[in-house]
This record gives sequence, structure tokens and C-alpha cells, in this order.
Amino acid sequence: MSTGGQAGGQAGGSTPSALERVVDLPSLYADLILGGDAARDTSWLALCMVSSVDGSVTLGDVSGGLGGPADRRALARIRDACDVILVGAGTVRDEDYPPYPGGRDRQAQRMTKGLAARPPVAMVTRSGELPDGHPLVADPERAPIVIVPGDTADTALARLARTPAGDAIVPIVSGSAEIDWPHALASLAAMGLRRVSCEGGPTLNAALLAADAVDEVFLTLAPALVAGDGPRLSHGPTGAHRRELRLVSVLEHEGELLLRYQRA
Repeated sequence: MSTGGQAGGQAGGSTPSALERVVDLPSLYADLILGGDAARDTSWLALCMVSSVDGSVTLGDVSGGLGGPADRRALARIRDACDVILVGAGTVRDEDYPPYPGGRDRQAQRMTKGLAARPPVAMVTRSGELPDGHPLVADPERAPIVIVPGDTADTALARLARTPAGDAIVPIVSGSAEIDWPHALASLAAMGLRRVSCEGGPTLNAALLAADAVDEVFLTLAPALVAGDGPRLSHGPTGAHRRELRLVSVLEHEGELLLRYQRA
């Protein structure tokens, strides 16, 4: 890869002058730390998504069929660069979403960056409904954080309390009918979880966009057309909210384009 850890630890950086081809895939985003490597007082939130050329973020209702080797490597590196992985319950159910999957080597690499060995998963939910035996709530030692609006908190948290993770689940009750995202992110920051990697889905992305909480976007453009009626990266009932972005890097590997944007 001509870039190695290109645009890795810095929150800033200049606009790239040209596409760069990834020669050495293992070095992709090797030095990445979301929001930069300096201590942070406030949250830094990055969206991490994959899309087809015609704009769908799912294939057969899941995202896993869209991305290739570069997308999978980028996803692993971004997970290794954050304090917490934020994800909506719909994605947790559809993707059979586990706790952080990194083994000892990846945990050791995180620690060399000054990060905890394993980032927790923070699931956003209204209902607390998960299939029996779901891996995210199967182990009390790796229990998730659960972010839930006030009007459904009692029911959702009671349902999750009956899972094996049970009382180890950490609740954040925020807002009333909808999540109060400034409050929820401040609650994560108070736990020391300021570098946030959000993996969707589109409804959660739209809510974060409406709250002006998105600092960075990592988007893999898969070299495929899929048609159908799959959702776009950000989609929901909150209306249109234009946010200007600045292109930080453009990387290519076997036809996949890895686009990185930050707030303008």
C-alpha cells in the first residue's frame, strides 16, 4: 500500500490530490485512532458503512454481501481505533451482531494506541428484543451498553435483564420518545468512551445526522450494482439535513473505493 497508515492518527489533514492504490492490505489504516491520538474532552463520532455504486447499503437485507477484502480490513481497523462501537438493534438482529471480535493480537495493538483492549458495543433500542441466545447478550463479562429512550426504557431493559448478560448490561436512558443524542454521547464520554464508531443502520445514521453528531464518514464503495429497494446510508423520518464534508483520502483495492470524509 502506498499509504501505510495514511491519514491514520490525525483528525485533520489536507484534501488528497489523487487516488492511492492499496498494495499492502494488512497496513490499511494501521495507525488509525478516531479523532486523533491526543486526549479528547468531547466525543468524535464516525460512521462506517459500505454501499453499492447505485446507493444500496444492503444486499439481501444485510450489508455483509457487499464488501470485499478491503472493506472487511477497514471495518476491523476502525473497530480497533475506537472506544465504543455504536449500532442499532435492527442491525444487531439482522447481522447476528457479536461483541467486539478481535483476538489477542488485535487487543494488544489497541493497547499500544492507548485504547482499552476491547471496546464495548452500545446498542440503540426501543424494544430490547433480541432472538434467544443472541451472541451480543450471551456473556455477562462482555455485556453491551444499551441506549434506550425513556418512554420504553422499563420494558426494554426488563426484557434484556432476562438474557445471560442480565444485570451486567449498562443502561443509558436518554430522551423521552426519541433518543437525546447530545445527552447519550455525553453519557458515553463520561464513561471514557469518546471515540465512537457507528455501524448503522440507516435510521440510526439519520438520527445522528439530524443531531449534527457526525464528525467523520468511512464509506466503502463496492464495485457492484444491486438494484432492488435497499436503504441508503442515511434514511429516516427526520427529514433532510445537509452537512458539508471534506474529502480526506481515497484508497482503492481491487475495485473497492475506500472514501474517508470529515466535517468541512
